[in-house]
Amino acid sequence: VRRYAEDNGLAVNELMKRINEPFMEHERDDHNISFLMPDTIPGLTSLKELGYEMNLVTTASRWSYDRISTSDDYACFGSFFKHSITRDDVSYIKPDPQPLLQMMGLCVRDEAVYIGDSDHDGYAAIAAGGKFVLINTRDYDGGRLGLLKPHAVIENLTQLPDVLGRL
Repeated sequence: VRRYAEDNGLAVNELMKRINEPFMEHERDDHNISFLMPDTIPGLTSLKELGYEMNLVTTASRWSYDRISTSDDYACFGSFFKHSITRDDVSYIKPDPQPLLQMMGLCVRDEAVYIGDSDHDGYAAIAAGGKFVLINTRDYDGGRLGLLKPHAVIENLTQLPDVLGRL
């Protein structure tokens, strides 16, 4: 939407504000049904113990990420991440590579492995020149996997240390 508005001379800030209002309402409703994927904390703990630097890029708002990532209800998972980038920190969101490129710049990295669970994550990682590991929570079939071309497919984060060791 932002690109369309920019390309067509529309008032970008006003348009984005109007879009963000219902988006935030939807996001607040999602919090009522949000949960951590199985084995998230053991997986993150294992990665931390192995010395991996972990950062998070999300399409959620800063308000939502800060609220959930520091909550005991979600095991304060944000403490595992050195940096976080939300949709409020960038002009373009995934599948655009900007959030991942901004994170790579923040971490002074030329390459990265991005772990995500959607096609938008995969497209953003590929466009940013990174490797993509898919957590297949959406049960993507062979056709979709063929389009995404993930470097690996996992079912949960406890499988990640072995995958990263091979990448």
